[in-house]
Amino acid sequence: MNVLFLPDYPDKEFYTIVALFMRLGWFATQDPDADFDVAWAWQDKTWMDQDEALLRISASHPVLNLCCTDISKRRVELEFHHVFRRSTFVNPAQYKGRAVEKFDENARGGRVVELPLEDVEDRFVYQQLIDSSEDGLMVEYRVPVILGEIPLVYRERKALPREHIKTAKKSIEILGWEEAFSRAERSDILTFCERMGLDFGELDILRANDDGEIYILDANKTPGGFGMFNKVKWRPEQRQQAIDSLAAALDEGIRGRLDPTG
Repeated sequence: MNVLFLPDYPDKEFYTIVALFMRLGWFATQDPDADFDVAWAWQDKTWMDQDEALLRISASHPVLNLCCTDISKRRVELEFHHVFRRSTFVNPAQYKGRAVEKFDENARGGRVVELPLEDVEDRFVYQQLIDSSEDGLMVEYRVPVILGEIPLVYRERKALPREHIKTAKKSIEILGWEEAFSRAERSDILTFCERMGLDFGELDILRANDDGEIYILDANKTPGGFGMFNKVKWRPEQRQQAIDSLAAALDEGIRGRLDPTG
């Protein structure tokens, strides 16, 4: 399989897609005049303009993540609220208690703050501090989505957030989606991804202890985690299981796009 990446390409080895291409024996190109089977809108940024070349190519080839041009916290919240009919955002001038202050821009981290605040900047958003703790650790679901499927779910246990929301990972467990979510939740998660234009990516999801509901906090269209530094805390067999499952889902999904009749 030959895949065209525009306007950028996965140039760092920790990107998940690099491990999957290695596993599948696929090739990448940035030359729109070369022979390729599918195209991929790739740019590791929160906001991106639709690439004119990819728009033209989409008339004759599948283009993954073509419509995923905004993964900001505000866009995630907008689509989450539309699908799930509940919210994570709070008004920082009116809400009383601890909350999370995050950059609207993706992958910038955040901190725990005490609200209300008198002065707030537009670059920040404010979310509920969701309690998903279990046995003194925070439980977070990292959910890969590939072309309308959830091939597996990572159940991560992390240190509880005190001042900053990025905390040390303690363990990871690989689950089937049915071990983490109900069928209705799975359907809503996939509807959320459709509205985001997310064909390939990963979501960060918490299940709140107080109401038992799930909350989508982040969407990532250029996920990583398979780098040599092992920041995910993989065991070797877990890493191989994840790569094999994700690669199989990508292969099946793309071949399904190329030949919808099966």
